[in-house]
Amino acid sequence: MENGTSVTEFILAGFPNVHEVEILLLVVFLLIYLVTVLGNALIFVLVYTHCHLHSPMYYFLSNLSFIEISMTSSVVPKMLAKFLSEKKTISFDGCFSQLFFSFLMGTTEFILFAVMSDDGYLAVCNPLRYPSFMTSKVCSTLVLGCWVGAFVMIQSPLVLKAWLPCCGANVIDHYFCDSAPLLHLACADIQLIEWIDFVVSWVLLLGSLALTVLSYAYINSTIFQIHHL
Repeated sequence: MENGTSVTEFILAGFPNVHEVEILLLVVFLLIYLVTVLGNALIFVLVYTHCHLHSPMYYFLSNLSFIEISMTSSVVPKMLAKFLSEKKTISFDGCFSQLFFSFLMGTTEFILFAVMSDDGYLAVCNPLRYPSFMTSKVCSTLVLGCWVGAFVMIQSPLVLKAWLPCCGANVIDHYFCDSAPLLHLACADIQLIEWIDFVVSWVLLLGSLALTVLSYAYINSTIFQIHHL
């Protein structure tokens, strides 16, 4: 810690291209960003303005659209601004805010996928009891649980990364503040943080995947039994 320097900003290396190529990339990524935001915003508005879409499945889908908009907006606008600017820097607070929101949205999305698969299982395998199970209060609680669970999962690794000392180097070899490039700038032992990242990632990925696979296995089994009745 004594050899570390206080870094106030980072340089995003991004895409090392000539100006003409950067303009082309700007147009391409801007179009992709607009399509992503407008498409998900349309889903979000339709679900909340049409009464016949007020069901658990569409409620979860609208939250998924909101997460997609938020996650994309936490990274892409800053990246687009760098294409037009000679200064490729981002402040320390801005970098970790970007890291926080992108990881929060991504983790919440994984947990929400598992919740949506369980919702599909209840709808197919227990159709008569489904309305009593998936009430609006239960749906809101599940979505809130996704956000809280994601926040808890990313909190410890993020705080540890924010306290890592940097030894002068502040160039991030990426187009946004990602975890691995930030760790490479640290002049300290990062094995503990890498181990925590590994455990959290595998718990998230395997837990979400296991619930999703198990839910769809039961769904396929139920459909197969109905088909042979």
